[in-house]
Amino acid sequence: MTALHVLKLCRLALIVAMVATPVAALAQGTGAPPTDLHRYPLPTYEEDWRALQGVDHTDFWDPVKFVPLSADGTTSLSLGGEARVTYERFGNQNFGLTPPDPDGYLLQRYLLHADVHVGSRVRVWTEFNSGLETGRVGGPRPVIDEDELDLHQAFVDVTVGVTGPSAAVLRVGRQEIALGGGRMYALREGPNVPLSFDGVRAIAHADPWRLDGWAARPVDNTPGVFDDRSHHSFDVWGVYGSRVITLSRQRVGLDVYYLGLARDAAQFEQGTAKETRHTFGARVWSGSKEPRDDERLEALAWVARGRGKRC
Repeated sequence: MTALHVLKLCRLALIVAMVATPVAALAQGTGAPPTDLHRYPLPTYEEDWRALQGVDHTDFWDPVKFVPLSADGTTSLSLGGEARVTYERFGNQNFGLTPPDPDGYLLQRYLLHADVHVGSRVRVWTEFNSGLETGRVGGPRPVIDEDELDLHQAFVDVTVGVTGPSAAVLRVGRQEIALGGGRMYALREGPNVPLSFDGVRAIAHADPWRLDGWAARPVDNTPGVFDDRSHHSFDVWGVYGSRVITLSRQRVGLDVYYLGLARDAAQFEQGTAKETRHTFGARVWSGSKEPRDDERLEALAWVARGRGKRC
């Protein structure tokens, strides 16, 4: 059996399982809304299913969301995935300059992940991605439409110092980075192929602040099988601080950040050149829900330098 056949079987099994979920839930009489134990956040690496230890299973996915690997449950495995099928059709795209695509096209995205916790200090997250495009006139668009099969995320978290919600975490490996409202760093949920970075990230808490610092390179997505590599001429780094102030009727948040970027061959109207960019910004949001749903105000300023221009 070839790797392609195995991939197709995995896709089929994932789709069947997801379609069967509501049927199984009705059969078990679990029509009530899920409890706080059953959260599916974005980014998905924020999942933590260790609270299911010693709790009766009330959800169809509970048996695979927490799998104890040791007698005391301190070493555990959690499995998850996503299947997304999208049909797209555009008329008069680019003001009619693009060749017409009267039948549209189909986009498929499949994600499978495994999350292993070893004690309270070590965590290993691994996620595979398969993005496919079918029927588009002109074929798949570069980078965003097709990536047959590749390693989307593979990182190790090491907790430093005290454990718990306020722990400091060092993250090393291939990872998604999403910050604030997603204006500068986001998950690329819209396109078919998600975005990840190869690098190092540190997450710390100094009440009432959460601090993130990172140095990484974007992953260059290519359409083949296990052929994605770091973009060796594109570096990013930064520091992001955020805090929340809870008032009687609402909460107010403040984010401040510095973002750095360096490209060896940036494209400009006059030609290509080396570029270094420094961005400083602040974001204020308020409301009673999650920050992404709230009213917000964001301002930023940047300083850039280019040299070695070639026309």
